[in-house]
Amino acid sequence: MSAETIGIAVSVATLIVVGAASAAAIVQLRHLRTSNQLSALLGIMNQWNLPEVQSALGEMRNIPEKMNDPEYVKALLMPGSVNRVNYPEFLAFDLWEQIGTYSKHGLNDESILLDIVSAQVSTAWRLSEPAITVIRTRTGPSAMENFEWLAVRAKQWNEKHPDGTYPPGFPRMNDL
Repeated sequence: MSAETIGIAVSVATLIVVGAASAAAIVQLRHLRTSNQLSALLGIMNQWNLPEVQSALGEMRNIPEKMNDPEYVKALLMPGSVNRVNYPEFLAFDLWEQIGTYSKHGLNDESILLDIVSAQVSTAWRLSEPAITVIRTRTGPSAMENFEWLAVRAKQWNEKHPDGTYPPGFPRMNDL
């Protein structure tokens, strides 16, 4: 065998090794991304289940009634007057704003997240929108923009999946 043939064989072997290593790296990166997204989703669910967050989410149901109180509306309009102790619904706003930010920037798998929380996000936005509208008269449209973005994505998700995401053709319990 000539030196040129050996050189070509070594080059081809190197190319094969580099190609295989690249393919393995791509697979490993996908697994790492999936692991990171699962970790982010579990973090969100852990935060969601905290008693104070559950209480704050429940407090959102009172926003329509609170909007009839001029003192509440006045507090929404005054910078720094709304704290999370006296107005726990703002802790829920913070949660949805944070989750919306993560989703908007692709830090979690949006389809998995929306499969879990799309109905809750839609309800939370519907209940919160009057208060957020008042806040935005003072701060502009950037207030709670990631919460709004998430609510829009949830609405789109719910319209795309009106009957849920149960796999078509897969038997239901009543079929067994």
